Amino acid sequence: MSQSPAATVRYVLIGYVLIPLAINVAINVLLGWLLFLDQESIPVWGFPQSVAMEVVGTGFLLPLITAMISSRILIRHLHSGMVQPILEVESNSGIVSRLVSWVGRILRDASFGGCLSFSVVTFPFLTIPTFLGLLGFHDDSVSPFTLIAVKAVYAGLCGLVVTPLIAAGLLRGANHSPE
Repeated sequence: MSQSPAATVRYVLIGYVLIPLAINVAINVLLGWLLFLDQESIPVWGFPQSVAMEVVGTGFLLPLITAMISSRILIRHLHSGMVQPILEVESNSGIVSRLVSWVGRILRDASFGGCLSFSVVTFPFLTIPTFLGLLGFHDDSVSPFTLIAVKAVYAGLCGLVVTPLIAAGLLRGANHSPE
């Protein structure tokens, strides 16, 4: 099946940006509501329950679960011809290009180990900036609604980084035979 570049872009925008964004936000709002709505306040820092621990959990689990689901779906769509690989248009010298290539290599078989590696590597890039943002909170605790809002925004932003990266890596990596 022949596919135009515009069709591939549309496929990625809908299936790997808009849909995951809505799902990530909805799941995190629901989890935040179920876990914290009965509490008067939630500490920003601390263990076992705090905003920081929610960031840690989401920063690790969201990339892992997303990679496990999205990579399998995309590989199936590539094999069925529903979507075509994208051509490499830039050299492999840039860090972004190398990252995209690495993602394509480790997720090409959608193994748990590859998905786990992806989550471990993306974790600091997702959590460190968020921890820095948490330093801006003026109080030691927040309301459940503030926590739910933080979870929703954080999950949405994580999804906007993680899911398109998975799609780009696998779509670009599909041009190469397995090593």
